[in-house]
Amino acid sequence: MARASARRWIGDARRGCCLVIGGLLMALAAPQRANAGADCDISAANVSFGTYEPALATPDDTAVTIMVTCRYVAPGTTGIDYRITLSNGLNATSAAARRMAAGTNLLAYNVYEDPARTRIWGSGTGGTVVASGAMTVGPGVGNGTRTATHVIYGRIAALLDVEPGHYLDALVVTLTY
Repeated sequence: MARASARRWIGDARRGCCLVIGGLLMALAAPQRANAGADCDISAANVSFGTYEPALATPDDTAVTIMVTCRYVAPGTTGIDYRITLSNGLNATSAAARRMAAGTNLLAYNVYEDPARTRIWGSGTGGTVVASGAMTVGPGVGNGTRTATHVIYGRIAALLDVEPGHYLDALVVTLTY
């Protein structure tokens, strides 16, 4: 039986006179039990885009670490394969067109699975990729819990003409195993 665990990732960008300050938060969703052999969950640290200056010729990049932790639950299987998907967000028509909103104003951004920021992290459809992995948990000393780390790489492109405001978006991060 597959289990899905979801978290909401909330993007935040603020703009003063000439700046957009961005931050992203992960919020915990109630976990669901997968099977009798393992219990897994996902967690992430908060992240901030920092200060965005629309006149700079360099993009505003950031990153957040996601941790998948699985625990053995007797009796059951010990091999766990998992996938991590991201929703399009609240203001996007697709994962390729993610936007934070401040009222009716929009600020383009995206999140990627690779540090070069070439593979858009989404649901695996429309040219997007998902993160995946495998681990083994089981009975015995030191085998009961395993953790794997993944990174979401965020980017606001350079030279965007953006209005002042408090920009927000939310992505749902889903762990399926």
